[in-house]
Amino acid sequence: MHNRSPWPRTINDAAERIIAIMNDKERKKVASLPEGKLQKLRFSLGRYLHSELGLLEGNDALIKACAISAHGNFESHFFLNDADSASKVILEAIWNRLKRVTPLTNCLHM
Repeated sequence: MHNRSPWPRTINDAAERIIAIMNDKERKKVASLPEGKLQKLRFSLGRYLHSELGLLEGNDALIKACAISAHGNFESHFFLNDADSASKVILEAIWNRLKRVTPLTNCLHM
């Protein structure tokens, strides 16, 4: 049973939640991955997303938001709306956000 704060309903909220609980080393590791290597995180961070974001426990709003993001509103009805597909979209959102933020945070620490 989910007993944490309410599940995020949007991709942005999901990405923010995960980034907030990552340490600096984890953030840098994800940000440094080339886009083609994000799939390497599927069995580690991807599985964590399933449990932390309720993807296997009924967070249908987030799964639907991910399907719409990946396939468009109409087309999303014809594609699988599942936890694995949703975690891929969220991983990409986390990566994109960290790619934008990481260089700035490195400059601030100099």
